[in-house]
Amino acid sequence: MEDHEGKKILVIQTHGVDTPTRTYSPLYYAVAAAAMEMEVMVWFTMNGTNQLKKGEAEKVSLVPESGVTLKSMLEMAMDNDVQLRVCQQSLTLWDMTPDDLIEGVEILGATSIIDLALEYDHVMYF
Repeated sequence: MEDHEGKKILVIQTHGVDTPTRTYSPLYYAVAAAAMEMEVMVWFTMNGTNQLKKGEAEKVSLVPESGVTLKSMLEMAMDNDVQLRVCQQSLTLWDMTPDDLIEGVEILGATSIIDLALEYDHVMYF
């Protein structure tokens, strides 16, 4: 089996709390890649930004009986060293400020995504 240690995966998340079935997979794959000892970043933009607003992620549950919320998925990602980044311009789209963000999320400018896409080994888009 190929050794994936040291590879870099960039996951671009464009879906938010209004489409819960599209919020879990990117985080699940990000955690899986981190478990394979890859460096992983999830870039939240467009509608994906709204899931990072304090108080929103705990309202989203893919399977209500499971007890797993979007908040628990975001926490699992951070606990596994997945970097969470959000597009500054998308914050403006959602009328959010840095104070609205959950802890652990870094804000980057829109042009950063171009540099990141060129720097990372693989890009996944959701």
